[in-house]
Parts: sequence; structure tokens; C-alpha cells
Amino acid sequence: MKKIILLFLPVVLSCTLSNHLQAQPRDDYDQKTVELNSTSFYYYETSTDSKYVVLLFHDWFGVSDLSFEIGDLLKKNGYNVIIMDLYKGKSATTNQEAGTLMNSIDQANVWNYIDQVVTMAYESYDKIIFWGFSLGTVAASNTAIKHHDVADGLILFYGNVTQEESQLAKITFPTLMVMGSEDNPARAIDFFNSVNKLSGTATLFIYPRAKHAFAQKLFNDGANYDIKAKEASLKVVSTFLSQIE
Repeated sequence: MKKIILLFLPVVLSCTLSNHLQAQPRDDYDQKTVELNSTSFYYYETSTDSKYVVLLFHDWFGVSDLSFEIGDLLKKNGYNVIIMDLYKGKSATTNQEAGTLMNSIDQANVWNYIDQVVTMAYESYDKIIFWGFSLGTVAASNTAIKHHDVADGLILFYGNVTQEESQLAKITFPTLMVMGSEDNPARAIDFFNSVNKLSGTATLFIYPRAKHAFAQKLFNDGANYDIKAKEASLKVVSTFLSQIE
């Protein structure tokens, strides 16, 4: 069933690289390595008994506190988590650093790295859900579409995705798009409408007055951070995940 959630308070209606930091893996996440053509990619995986896993794709800052915050929340809700690292161990704390890292992505190898992790996840877990933030929505959505035969869900926070119907037709699994009303949500609405026309699997949540990257404290030195939008959105995510069977 298609659903759009437009939140208008108080009513909810449903219808240079050397300066970059090293990503700091946490003790309760296992750092794994994928070697490709003499280069190393990483991912960070929790280890619980859950047979459900979320592959989490970071925003343009790389693996940050937000990545582990979301990972911890998912663990509490019974999911294993694989935090994908598209920057090969680098991370940023400013917009300028993040832009440089984004432009340095190893395009020759990154998609093979993602494919290898998805294959591993398919062999280890019963259900796979893809979740991306901003930059990560491209990776998450493209990966879910490419591996649509193993995808059980897709969550996208404020980012651009393909509008090609031939690709969107492959999204036959539950999908949630989250946007702020001040983040030019027209493309998200088009995505929502197209997916539902083709398969009827999408939900769109738009939070009022929220800007781009409202969940990331680092973006624009925190100027866009909106804790209320973030908390409301994560509640929507929790409900969305509970409905994936």
C-alpha cells in the first residue's frame, strides 16, 4: 500500500586527504577488509544472533558518529548492522573535507567492493535491508536495485535517486524515503509516485522546515541539525522496519 506522510505540526497526515581523519571503528564493531586490486576497503559489522541485517551507507562525511548512532539503534531493535565505508578508512569533519573525499571515491573498485559485501551478507543473513544517508542514498538505492532479488527493504534519507522507470520497476520491496520540507523534496515526491505506480511499495515522510542533512551534526557546522526532525524520522523508520516480514 502506498503511503505519504506529511507532517505539519501538530497534525500527522498519512496518505586535502592527508588532513582527513581516520574513521574510528568501535570496539563492539568488527572491522572487516575487502582487498581489490591492491587496495583495501573496510566495513564494520556487529555480531549478534540476528538473521536480519542492515547495510548502512554513510553520508559525505564518511563513517561518523551518526553511523554508529544509527547502528546502535538498529542493534537495540534486533538487527545486525554492516556499516559500509566508501572512503577506505577516511572521514571528514567539515563540508570542505567531505567534498574532497566524495570526489576521491575509488570508482574503479567501489561497486565491486559493495557487491562482495552484499554477497557475503546474502550468505549469512535471511533478510537484507539497505539504508543510505545523502551521498549514501545513491549507493544504497543503486545497490538495492542491482540486487533486488535479495533486497527486503530500502531506507533513504534526503538524497537523490534514479528516476528511470526501468530501474524503479525493480523496487518491489518496502521502501521509505525521508526528506525535510526545505530540502527541495520534489524529486523525492517524483520517486515516491513512480515507485508506487510501478509496484506500490513506497512510503514518503516529509518533516516540516527541516533542511538537508538534518540528522548530521557535522553538516554546515551543525546549522542544519534538527533533533526533532531526526527523532521523528527514526520513529518512522522503526515502524517501517517492524512491518517488514
